[in-house]
Amino acid sequence: MRKFDVDVIVFDLDGTLIDSKLDIANALNWTLEKLGYPHLPVETIGAFVGNGVLPLIQRTLEAAGHLEKEEAMVSLFRQRYLDHLLDNTRLFDSVEETVNQLAGRYKLGLVSNKPERYTKKIVHELGIEPVFDGAVYGGDTIPVKKPDPQALLEIAEKYGSPVSRLLMVGDSAVDIKTGQNAGAYTVGVTYGFRPLKELADAGPDALIDRFSQLGTLLK
Repeated sequence: MRKFDVDVIVFDLDGTLIDSKLDIANALNWTLEKLGYPHLPVETIGAFVGNGVLPLIQRTLEAAGHLEKEEAMVSLFRQRYLDHLLDNTRLFDSVEETVNQLAGRYKLGLVSNKPERYTKKIVHELGIEPVFDGAVYGGDTIPVKKPDPQALLEIAEKYGSPVSRLLMVGDSAVDIKTGQNAGAYTVGVTYGFRPLKELADAGPDALIDRFSQLGTLLK
């Protein structure tokens, strides 16, 4: 088994640390209903998550066949989701224990394409904010989103580590591409929102089926 010798570990949020699929789907379906459109299945919406709010809305409206309502849907969804971020959202199994253990040995960061105010509220309310020592990036924290590597480069610089000693962990091809673009190691989690084939085809350095397995990959 390959072992990674790193100083910094950066995580994706949705589908990696948290199961947020139902709250996102509920907010989107509430918004669709407000606009007079039928609901979409939760699994369909889950497959749209990972690139930020605007691509999420665009893919949802494309599936619903109503692209002309983008502006109205973005506005309605943003507020509805902010008010219901944590109705059902939970950390995946072993995430809390594992990140707390890792925080004693490594510097940790988080990079999501979800807007910063949502991202920070979620990690705060779920009790894992302290392990990231302020290195929490949302999709609008800086002008670029994943797969642009800028957030990873900034986190490596914050911790005084070369990016070659950074590991990016996520559930999507976007996350893997972000790590590769930065010159970092990458690990894909197979339990997340994206199809396994998409994740594997992105070429991560390793795949894990449970979050707790991450520790076994580290020197």
